[in-house]
Amino acid sequence: MRVLVTRPQPGACETGVRLAALGFEPVVVPLTEIVPLAAAIGADVIDAVAVTSANAIRHASPAIFAALGGKPVFAVGKRTGAAAREAGLDVIDEDAGDAEGLARRISAVFSAPAYVTVLCGRVRRDILETRLRAAGHRVRLIETYDTLPLEPSDAALAAALGDRPVGGVLVYSANGARQLCRLIERPVIGTKLADATFYCLSARIADALDRVGPDRKKIAAQPAEEPLLALLNVHIGL
Repeated sequence: MRVLVTRPQPGACETGVRLAALGFEPVVVPLTEIVPLAAAIGADVIDAVAVTSANAIRHASPAIFAALGGKPVFAVGKRTGAAAREAGLDVIDEDAGDAEGLARRISAVFSAPAYVTVLCGRVRRDILETRLRAAGHRVRLIETYDTLPLEPSDAALAAALGDRPVGGVLVYSANGARQLCRLIERPVIGTKLADATFYCLSARIADALDRVGPDRKKIAAQPAEEPLLALLNVHIGL
């Protein structure tokens, strides 16, 4: 089965490799792109570090890593934890799963008020900082990257999709879902996705696919790629 991957690079190609290993035919068409920001870090007190994505690590500067050296790091998931470790950070927790879990785990270790530095993207929900502040912590945000929409041309879409239909679509973000809804209106892609099932990282992302019927949307058990690919496997096997 052909599976459309809509996440930004370099994650899109990484997902494509994983899909091919599982026996699927990946079709990589990123609908958003990650761009680095010139983030700086001061000499503020740091009790703990929270990292919301691997992209936050990929685009952080050496000066940021130097300032965070030796500080306990809470990563949202194992892939983010692996990226933080590779950058030389001291990861003590990588099993939160989402922003709410990240806030709970930090509060379980540190009494308020703790000074928490958050490495994150500019485009995000404010759940983590809101939960941490509500718990009495002091939060400093360091935005290391931005997420921008992509508008592939009809020619680029036709070249990527070819002549055969796509059976599944992996949707990783609400921004990507909204981009996808706009693209579905274009015949060059809409006809290829006419019978596709959309596999979403979360219910919020599925809700953003407002041009897709509920019977064509599946939601991962947890907001991570492993459960998403497991869902794809299980659904195809039924």
